[in-house]
Amino acid sequence: MPERQTPGSTRDRILSAAAAMLADDPAATLSVRAVAQRAGVSMGSLRHFFPTQRDLIDAVVAAIAAIQPTDELESALHDTTRPAVDRLVDLLRGTLRDALADESARARLRSALAAPSSIPTDEQAAPTLALERLALRQIAGWVTTLHAETDDDDASTLLFDADAGARFLGTVLTGLVTEQALPGALSRAAFHDGTLRIAATAVLSTRG
Repeated sequence: MPERQTPGSTRDRILSAAAAMLADDPAATLSVRAVAQRAGVSMGSLRHFFPTQRDLIDAVVAAIAAIQPTDELESALHDTTRPAVDRLVDLLRGTLRDALADESARARLRSALAAPSSIPTDEQAAPTLALERLALRQIAGWVTTLHAETDDDDASTLLFDADAGARFLGTVLTGLVTEQALPGALSRAAFHDGTLRIAATAVLSTRG
């Protein structure tokens, strides 16, 4: 007889299927029907664990955040022998490197820039926005840690808005990734480090 699926294993299969779909295409809609089909479960089973698409997306992003490994760049965050700005630049450089390494994502961006499609619906944009929030939380954590090292004024530190700093850095990274999808990408890449250093210096020198 086939092995009976336990509630835990069914939920894990659903999350694994949804995460795989995002890995294949970060802009995937993650419709409940498509995820159920990919996971090999019924719509009723999926709805039992995730009544709405938002519940499913939030759970997938939380699972991705929980399993993300701490790489050499993350460990460098706490290397206090190096200036805070240098460490933030390294972290941002690593994030940019990972984004540019995804050739399929770059191809989709080039296509969108060449022939903009209609504005996506809230449902279509939900997975992308959830992943964006995850990335911004990570950057905000870096900024909070490093800003605390560079500021001895407790009152100023309390006024500091790490989320705003993360949003600014995220916008800079998005701009650099977009540049790489445009003609003449190689000539622009030489300016990336300088741009990241300017952005990192600006964020860490913010005083409320």
